[in-house]
Amino acid sequence: MARVLFNNVVKKYSKSGPVSVENFNLEIEDKEFMVLVGPSGCGKSTTLRMVAGLEQISSGEIYIGNQLVNDIPPKKRDIAMVFQNYALYPNMSIFENMAFGLRLRKVEKHLIESSVKSTSRTLEIEHLLERKPMQLSGGQRQRVALGRAVLRTPQVFLMDEPLSNLDAKLRVQMREMIIELHRELETTMIYVTHDQTEAMTMGTRICVMKDGIIMQVDTPEQLYNRPVNRFVASFIGSPEMNFLQGTIIEKDGMIYFDTNRYSIEVPKPMYPLLRPYNGRIVILGIRPEYVHIVNEVDDLPQGETPINGTITFSELMGADRYIHLDLGHGEKLVIRVPAFVKFPDKTKLEVSLNMEYMIFFNRDSGMAIR
Repeated sequence: MARVLFNNVVKKYSKSGPVSVENFNLEIEDKEFMVLVGPSGCGKSTTLRMVAGLEQISSGEIYIGNQLVNDIPPKKRDIAMVFQNYALYPNMSIFENMAFGLRLRKVEKHLIESSVKSTSRTLEIEHLLERKPMQLSGGQRQRVALGRAVLRTPQVFLMDEPLSNLDAKLRVQMREMIIELHRELETTMIYVTHDQTEAMTMGTRICVMKDGIIMQVDTPEQLYNRPVNRFVASFIGSPEMNFLQGTIIEKDGMIYFDTNRYSIEVPKPMYPLLRPYNGRIVILGIRPEYVHIVNEVDDLPQGETPINGTITFSELMGADRYIHLDLGHGEKLVIRVPAFVKFPDKTKLEVSLNMEYMIFFNRDSGMAIR
């Protein structure tokens, strides 16, 4: 197995055209499960294809292990790729599809047979080996594609949105299967997806991309709790983080986030960070689970006023309910509450924020204030 290193990698499809991937620097450790995530067109699939050798890099270097692979053809890179469309040979049986790579390497027939049967048993497709791909469901075909990749025992597995054609239930099952395969094989995996839920549940680390540029590389927990900028904060998390605009005000030795309609005292550990922003407009970000409904027995912190809003609609999401509030002046707020908490639309609510979990962002740069 091997690490993968990107050193100032750039990809342009034409000299005068836009940059698809720009100054990409990333080290993926041996045995790591790295997820590249971002909106459509952010360059994540292009990045994966450059590792595979299916796209030529414009400049920079890519290493697999200690070997520079810029000019090495795909078949000699010792990688295996799983595609979104499965890429199975329609005229071959499932057994033949899975055995294809081993036959090219001239592996002995009895070893091919035992390896294919063992892997198909792990993937629960042993009973399908005599069928053709068209006789299988999407989930079964994707398991065949996974099995074919596993049998190659490559240095690196590359997966390009492999679950996007599956229904929700199958996606969950396949996620579990891929995670388990990673644990068993202890191999390096690079996984591309636009689905942040997939990224958060599967990745050892996640690389968030936008417009061909790395926004942040970190663990799922750090991305969720300590995003470096507003883009990462909004892209990671469902529903996305709430953003409110207000002014930092220092008064009587205390610092407040003030919007003229409500004022919230900032926790004292954040004073040194926010004091330079006194009198300036900033963006406050807070996750929906840290917004609480105020009732008669709640005691708001001294100096803090509740936030008033009107329910526009609610979304029932199984055990949770997402309540959407209109705060007026174009401001919206989403609250995550247990499903049994119900209010009719148009109900007026008072809410407060758990300020221990807020993040402030520079209004102009979008960067988190740290």
